[in-house]
Amino acid sequence: MNEKRLVTRLAGAGHALLGAGFGIGALWATVHLRRTGELPMTPWGFRALSGPFERFGSDAFSALGVGLVVSSLLNIVAGAWIWRGDRRGLRLSFATFVPTMALALGFALPFLLIGLPISLVLAVVGRRTLQTSDIRSSPR
Repeated sequence: MNEKRLVTRLAGAGHALLGAGFGIGALWATVHLRRTGELPMTPWGFRALSGPFERFGSDAFSALGVGLVVSSLLNIVAGAWIWRGDRRGLRLSFATFVPTMALALGFALPFLLIGLPISLVLAVVGRRTLQTSDIRSSPR
C-alpha cells in the first residue's frame, strides 16, 4: 500500500470513528434529556453535550442533538467511502464539514473540533488515490 493510500485510509477511519462515537453519544444524551429533563453525566464528571446550545431550551437542544446524530451518520458514510477509495466520500466530507463544526462548537465538543479537520486534511492529501464511482456501471 502506498503512502497516499495509507493517508486516505486514515482519513476514512477518522471520519467513521468520529461519526460513530459522537453519533452514539449524541443519540444517548438526547434520549436521556427527553426522558429525564437533564443531560447525562459522563464518567469524567461533566454533562454530555453541555455547551452554548443549552440556553435554547430542551426542544431546540433536542433538535440540534438529532442534527448531530444525522451529521455523524453522514460522516460514517463519508468515512466508509473514503476508506474504499471512493471520491464521493471526500465530497460528502466537504458538504458536512461546516454543519458538523457548527454543532461541535454549540455542544462544546473539542475532540470533534480537532479530529474532523485533521481527517479532512488527510483526505485532501490523499485525494489522488480516490476514484470517481460510476453508479450506472454497477452490476445489477
